[in-house]
Amino acid sequence: MKIDYKNCIEEELWKYVAVHLKKHNIDTILVGGAVVSIYSEGAYESGDLDFVLTDMFVKNLPVTMGEIGFVKKGGRHYEHPECKHLFVEFPSSFLEIGEDN
Repeated sequence: MKIDYKNCIEEELWKYVAVHLKKHNIDTILVGGAVVSIYSEGAYESGDLDFVLTDMFVKNLPVTMGEIGFVKKGGRHYEHPECKHLFVEFPSSFLEIGEDN
């Protein structure tokens, strides 16, 4: 599967990244604004994809993301040089709702 990084939408990038990570035994859950964008069929645009890792001890994430061209920028987000309109972020190692832990 190939992806057009310059013109992809949130749903296309989500599927591409999630499938690549899964091939490396990295399970994720998409959360945040990108979910709203996909659900609303683009009526809302988020600008980033927030992936929560189901295993907080993943060690090969930078290498795995690098295999599909993403470079780690800062603590938790990754950018692709051809995908100027979207980036990927790994916000925390667990899911929570509001103030609940």
